[in-house]
Amino acid sequence: MRYRASSLCILRRGSSILLEQFPEEDGVITYRPVGGTIEYGEDSKSAVVREVKEEIDVDIIRPRLIGLIENIFPYYNEVGHEYDFIYEAEFCSPDDYDREVFEGVEGDKTFAAVWMNLSDFADNPRYMLVPEGLYDMLARKGGAHAAEILHLSTRDYVAFESK
Repeated sequence: MRYRASSLCILRRGSSILLEQFPEEDGVITYRPVGGTIEYGEDSKSAVVREVKEEIDVDIIRPRLIGLIENIFPYYNEVGHEYDFIYEAEFCSPDDYDREVFEGVEGDKTFAAVWMNLSDFADNPRYMLVPEGLYDMLARKGGAHAAEILHLSTRDYVAFESK
């Protein structure tokens, strides 16, 4: 397997975050922030805006990088290796915060994105939050606002493409 880079979006409603819910496997339900693969030549910030729009058909504003997780994991008898850029953002429309469930699309599959409290994942073997390390990142003292992340990008794709 090759390296994979993805951008994932933390959207908050009070103490809840919006998460894609995967089907139950072996008594465990897995959750992940909405987002996906960064396309070749695309920066991670543009990717998170695009992925949220593509997957749950909503617009977001003020995406802010809050962390990066290097995730190495077993993947069908191989080693998976990905870099997950974790962003926090807000909905453009305040009405989106009133929705309980978002019907999403990832490729040819549909999914539900639901609001979950971060505390639901504390010492709960029934729920798993991925990528590994995300729970610890968000639960750290001060939460996602504990530290500023310096994000340097050598190219602005839009400016690069227009040359």
